[in-house]
Amino acid sequence: MTAMATRIPQEFIDEVTSKTNIVDVISKYVQLKKSGKNLFGLCPFHEERTPSFSIAEDKQIFHCFSCGRGGNVYKFIMEMENKSFPEAVIEVAQMGNISVPDQYESKNTQYENSDSRTLLKMYADAAKLYSHILMKTENGTQALKYLNDRDLGDDLIDTFGIGYAPNNNNLLLQFFKDRDISEDVLRKSGLFAENQEGELFDRFRDRVMIPITDESGNIIAFSGRILDKEASTAKYLNSPETPIFNKGKTLFNLNNAKREIREKSNVILFEGFMDVISAYKAGVTNGVASMGTSLTDQQLYVLSRLTDKINVCYDGDDPGVEATYRALTQLTDDRFTYGVISIPDKKDPDEYIRSEGAEKFQNLTNNGVQTPISFILNYFKRNYNLNNEHDQLEFLNQSLHEIVKLQSPVEIDMYVGRVADEMQVSKEAINKELDALRRQEAIQKPANNYKDVQQKALQQVTATVKPKYNRLEKSERYLLYWAINYPEVRVNLKGDGFRFVHQDYQRIFDALLAYVEQEDINDEVNVSDFMNVLDNDDKNLLAELEMMNMPDEYSDQEIEDYINNIKNSDLESQLADINEQLKKAAVVGDNKLQLDLLKQLVEVRRILSN
Repeated sequence: MTAMATRIPQEFIDEVTSKTNIVDVISKYVQLKKSGKNLFGLCPFHEERTPSFSIAEDKQIFHCFSCGRGGNVYKFIMEMENKSFPEAVIEVAQMGNISVPDQYESKNTQYENSDSRTLLKMYADAAKLYSHILMKTENGTQALKYLNDRDLGDDLIDTFGIGYAPNNNNLLLQFFKDRDISEDVLRKSGLFAENQEGELFDRFRDRVMIPITDESGNIIAFSGRILDKEASTAKYLNSPETPIFNKGKTLFNLNNAKREIREKSNVILFEGFMDVISAYKAGVTNGVASMGTSLTDQQLYVLSRLTDKINVCYDGDDPGVEATYRALTQLTDDRFTYGVISIPDKKDPDEYIRSEGAEKFQNLTNNGVQTPISFILNYFKRNYNLNNEHDQLEFLNQSLHEIVKLQSPVEIDMYVGRVADEMQVSKEAINKELDALRRQEAIQKPANNYKDVQQKALQQVTATVKPKYNRLEKSERYLLYWAINYPEVRVNLKGDGFRFVHQDYQRIFDALLAYVEQEDINDEVNVSDFMNVLDNDDKNLLAELEMMNMPDEYSDQEIEDYINNIKNSDLESQLADINEQLKKAAVVGDNKLQLDLLKQLVEVRRILSN
């Protein structure tokens, strides 16, 4: 996260640009669907229900019609991963397996002033230290044996960056004090706790350290697992929230799992970090774990950009089944369909993989996915003695309350049949009970939740609404678009000494003229390349202009009209101003002023008509 050792030359940037497709990069973060000639998805920069984030593959740019962000592939990575332009170029190169000369690689030699950057650097360094202790020192021997006993080899340890924090109160503290990190930043980092005297000491001691990364792969927290099962302290100790770690937004392993989630069109939600790692080892690499019991709205939003199916795979023992049932009652977001992967023989995923093998586990996750209703009916069945009449009625009542939520007639018929078989009664009798329940719910339910309907309508409108521009600004936008895309238009404007009224458009036009001169461009401008010389706001505006629905060709008359509209805008505003003053003069009855203003009005109209 620091500046490059050497300034990246334009030739290397050009090479990366020519070998990169923006769609390949952005699709690692956003689920994209073709609509017309562009691709659309949910914007990764803000929460939305209706996709308004668009990519023009032919121009290699993106634009969100809702929040206004836009730019090329480097701007996307800069915004998404909080990186500088040179860092974004390196990141894009690495994504495309383009070899990066050593002198351009990021040299993490110093801490920067920004707290967040400093903390990211501290976590990266702490992870390296813990990894070194685990793999290369005698201190790590016992922890390494624990991991090897769980079938975690060196490759997997390396993939997840696993390390070991020894039983030492100030190993890490001294490490950072030697690097002159201020007390204030040490306290903010979450890597230390303090005693009653207010003195800091290492938070993690005698624990296997599992780094927690953000969606971009930056280490932002740790989960430390105790080695001694008999110890009275908690089995897992997680980092507290810090300026870089918000547990409600974070999903363990999302960075590693993104590609597979998109390719398999589903994500597997595991209970614990070690389950995710064991599954990964067994070749099931689309797994994540939340930082708490249930998924938050923010975590669901992140997942909704990648997939619309969530499969829950918790432990197969009684607490695991209870946790699965709770999870299903909380997973009500209608952007997703849900499934359950039940681990047989009351095992957890890790135990099942070790006893049955990777292939059987892969088969279970691919072909053993139950529907939520199927799991829930089994769950109810566990809790009732179906030889007892009272329990039978309770089982029926609870089952019907679940079946009534289903939409598909085929599904309803299937599960009605299943309950009928369980209870040894006719399907007709159960369907009558189901009809009675539907009528009862219809009476209790308000005719329509007006507020929800209004909210949905508003969301649809705001996702597609276009800002209103007056005649002047429309002329400026269209004229600038043609000047960027057709060299003869910009040459004419430059020769005419033309100026835009709004500074934003003039600034882009000035940058355009300087860019084509410097690059010696005499034909159409590559918009994606041109963006590299603009600041963020201008990149957003340019992306917005380029995403306008424009014809392939312009007419000379059209260009002339735009130029006249812009040149006359001063006169038109004068006209509006004189009319306003005339109204005021008439109200106070100032005849002399009215006469003067009328003369001015005639003169301005004469100039305009010419």
